[in-house]
Amino acid sequence: MKIIKTGFTLFTLMILAGSAIAQHVHSYPQDGKIKDLKGKVQQDIVVAKDGSGDFLYIQDALEAIRVYLPKPITVYIKEGVYKEKLEIPGTITNVTFKGDGPEKTIITFDDHTGKNYMDTFDSHTLMVWGNSLTFKDMTIQNTAGSEGQAVALHAEGDRLVFENCHFKGDQDTMFASGENSRQYYKNCYIEGTTDFIFGSATALFENCQIHSKSNSYITAASTPNWVEHGYVFKDCKLTAAEGVDQVFLGRPWRDYAQTVFINCEMGDHIVSEGWNDWGRPQTHETTFYAEYQSQGPGANAAERVEWSHQLTEEEAKDYTVQKIFKGETNPVNGYGFPWYGYEKDSSFNLESAYQHNKKDFPHIKPVHPSSISMKGIGEKRELAYKDLGYRELKIDVFYPTSKPKKPKPGIVMVHGGGWRSGNKIMQVPMAKALAGEGYVTAAVEYRLSLEAPYPAGVQDVKDAIKWLKAHAAEFNLDTAKVAVSGSSAGGQLAALVGFTNGKEMYESSKEGPSSDVQAVIDMDGVLAFHHPESAEGEVASQWLGGTYEEIPEIWDEASALHQVSPNAVPILYINSQYPRFHAGRDDMIDKLDAMGIYSEVHTFPGTPHPFWLFEPWFKPTVKQVDKFLDRVFK
Repeated sequence: MKIIKTGFTLFTLMILAGSAIAQHVHSYPQDGKIKDLKGKVQQDIVVAKDGSGDFLYIQDALEAIRVYLPKPITVYIKEGVYKEKLEIPGTITNVTFKGDGPEKTIITFDDHTGKNYMDTFDSHTLMVWGNSLTFKDMTIQNTAGSEGQAVALHAEGDRLVFENCHFKGDQDTMFASGENSRQYYKNCYIEGTTDFIFGSATALFENCQIHSKSNSYITAASTPNWVEHGYVFKDCKLTAAEGVDQVFLGRPWRDYAQTVFINCEMGDHIVSEGWNDWGRPQTHETTFYAEYQSQGPGANAAERVEWSHQLTEEEAKDYTVQKIFKGETNPVNGYGFPWYGYEKDSSFNLESAYQHNKKDFPHIKPVHPSSISMKGIGEKRELAYKDLGYRELKIDVFYPTSKPKKPKPGIVMVHGGGWRSGNKIMQVPMAKALAGEGYVTAAVEYRLSLEAPYPAGVQDVKDAIKWLKAHAAEFNLDTAKVAVSGSSAGGQLAALVGFTNGKEMYESSKEGPSSDVQAVIDMDGVLAFHHPESAEGEVASQWLGGTYEEIPEIWDEASALHQVSPNAVPILYINSQYPRFHAGRDDMIDKLDAMGIYSEVHTFPGTPHPFWLFEPWFKPTVKQVDKFLDRVFK
């Protein structure tokens, strides 16, 4: 038995039959009693294969470290070849792992794709999940050779520093990944064959040697759209093995790949075009591949692919370590809204509309859902009609419960709120009332401007129509007699939905029933965003993605007036006293008349804009809709 004194306790390394046994985070003090050290050590540690340290194995040291250390420590890994497959969990932070030099301290393993059903992301030698970690003076390698993808380093943590480290392998040597991971490589050596630096991290490689072992690609970044920087190489030297003469700087693993080389020395193995699109020319618009003052025979700025960039001196100044690692991100995620959740505007609702209008119209009475009789009406609420991936869109359906001889016509109802507020519950009173008149009605939820811009909401309403038709048997719906109705912004949407029957750009999928409707009811919804009568401004700009001056073609495209064609359907306009809310209506009627398409106008004089929410106009509105659809469908 050999007793070793360390900096923080006494350990005994047990030798059995001349072979060392892993300690498994137990210490063996002089009294012979085993002490469990798992997760308890918070002082410096020594790992040594010759038995002169605290642990024989790196994995034992990792398991001993206290989670979320109160102060930084160092794990000194003495000279030796450590054949271990290691994983540093996210609970290990504030640790420096220091070796005796890249030629002396070597961490190695040989996993690869196909081995025991392994894939690329299981093949690592070292996996790093923890944050605020530093690695110095060591080699991390994968010796699988040309067996397939074989990762030496898989790094996902944030605030990682690698200094004077060597990374050796072949295909996929280094997986520098993690959407919000920042990784700094200083004075390192990295070698490989294909895509040997790949992933989604923000990584700065400074004064590093990048060595290509075959004709292929150096980088394959998968930078997320919302991240400011991807891979940045500064003052690096690009070298190659003998006979290697056709190497690309990078190709995009994902559409928004970012890779920049600044003041780098490039050997003649770098092809003159520099970059490859991986056979996906659509990435030319989304990738950002750039260089600044590259040197050497491989630096052919004039011959680079036209979709790459040469930075100006002013642009290059922004690539400082402080700015690269500042953590700047675009707030939107892959779904198009802030990663911490899209904003919900609940400012427009029945109560707020009542408080806003009761001063000028003291006699009004808000119509609540509970005030409508449910006699003879069935309901199914909060049904999911569309899966967005991160959430579901819901629909409320109301239908006659009597057993008629033939199916009933349907109405899909769209709430208002300036394309950014409102809720489908505001359509429920009218949906119930019209169900009582013999219609299958559906109040729908759709994406508002703070979640997704135009045309997402249009596509959602069309998908709701398709869903309702797909469930026609359940509700006894006549799929050949379906109208779309909307109020205010919902009226604008309803008109656009009805007048774009069959237009693919507004369809999220070609599967399922048709989204075509046979009639439109527009309650105070504008028909033209840019029009002498229109007063649309900031709120419309938020939904449409810009002002009229910036995107006039979108403002016109989203206006039902500009979508009138022989495929248009009969429409009922129900309006308040305010002309701005029927902008484009009269021009549309002229077009429809010329095509022989029926339209009808009913105006309630002396009314607030959201008249459909209040008595004394609620019941007359229901009556007008019923009369119109009875005429159209018969």
